[in-house]
Amino acid sequence: MARNSTRPLAVVLLAAGKGVRMRSERIPKVLQELCGLPLLAYPLRVARALDPAKIVAVVGFRREAVMDAFRGEDIVWAVQEEQRGTGHAALVALDAMPDFDGDVLIINGDLPHLDAATVRDFVAAHARSGAAGTIMVCVKEDPTGYGRIVRDPDGTPRDVVEERDASPEIRAMREVNVGLYVYDARLLRDILREVKPHNAQGEHYLTDAFPLLVRRGGKAGTFLLAQEREIEQISSRADLARSSRRLFDAACAQWMARGVTIVSPETTFIEQDVEIGEDSVILPFCVIRRGVRIGRGCEVGPFAHLRPGTVLADESEVGNFVELKNTALGKGSRAKHLSYLGDGVIGPDVNIGAGTIFANYDGHAKHTTTVEAGAFVGSGSILIAPVTVGEGAVTAAGAVVTKGSDVPPGGVVAGVPARPLEKRRRAGAGDTKRRAGRGKAIPAGGM
Repeated sequence: MARNSTRPLAVVLLAAGKGVRMRSERIPKVLQELCGLPLLAYPLRVARALDPAKIVAVVGFRREAVMDAFRGEDIVWAVQEEQRGTGHAALVALDAMPDFDGDVLIINGDLPHLDAATVRDFVAAHARSGAAGTIMVCVKEDPTGYGRIVRDPDGTPRDVVEERDASPEIRAMREVNVGLYVYDARLLRDILREVKPHNAQGEHYLTDAFPLLVRRGGKAGTFLLAQEREIEQISSRADLARSSRRLFDAACAQWMARGVTIVSPETTFIEQDVEIGEDSVILPFCVIRRGVRIGRGCEVGPFAHLRPGTVLADESEVGNFVELKNTALGKGSRAKHLSYLGDGVIGPDVNIGAGTIFANYDGHAKHTTTVEAGAFVGSGSILIAPVTVGEGAVTAAGAVVTKGSDVPPGGVVAGVPARPLEKRRRAGAGDTKRRAGRGKAIPAGGM
């Protein structure tokens, strides 16, 4: 049965497994976090890039958690009540779209390094070949753990044999199945109903559809994957660690190519979906979490932790042992030492002194701290949210500004709890220091 390239495409993501080697009774494998995203998000992004007619995700173990993690996504959820193998999972997916007439692409949910361009080429090659079913294959130096491709003497693919069911001769083969398939949906539905669990695991293998297709006289094809690293699977915590390092390395390379200085890529950890402006500098031992946005000409680190929701405007600075969470730091503002700034809005040209804490959590809810333009927050200040430090205001070293005790514009507060002081005289030429390269005068006494 030939495939018309204009036929609709559905993508099935196999995400029902527990992931036994992860050793978790609480978190299914596809929700294990990898560089800021759940594992399933990576093949889901590949699926989205193909613009399919449908995306079906097969879930089983802790399915409510998986569905909740992707709430709002346009996904058809198919529930595999009992994990009876990949063939059964694919049939469950097809039953969730009984009227679909087109081709179905099936992807394992634990492949975070797949390139969407590779998968697009795979689907296109299947369409050109006129095959009713095509599987992606790879030649591996060490094929341990993978199903082997068995071919006839003329090279025609005939079977896929899982390692546990393979003879020594078949195990010696190095051409393997990598876990991606394209089939005519109606034909696959029919074939899968014939699949029987004749294997060591007593499971219905999706790979058994391939020899059944061949025996029916259908055209079966293979697509050779050139980059073996694209199909590295995640089965254990050690696999997660290796994949994380790969993704961190790739992120550093990407940002350096875009004009960002990363002093020590091997000690820098940049998650997915981050933005960094050109001429910014990332110093060693920084963690930049998913969704952080960093402007142009910023400096971060060393030993800084930028958590989700953090936005650094152009030319701002975050120094050593500073943590920001859900906080916007204004243009030219600086938080250089030993501070926690959570749920904050900080205006331009603000100085955040060493040891400052935004006390954002009252035990029940998070609240916002606002520091307006040109304010000076002295070292060791604690700002108990919700609270506002007005434009040009000052908190003295060690001040504890309590909830709702806003500091008015130009005001000065000191003490525990902080109380207003007389407005200090403006800093003169003899007791100011200028910020290098910016010409901004700030009071003497430290940052």
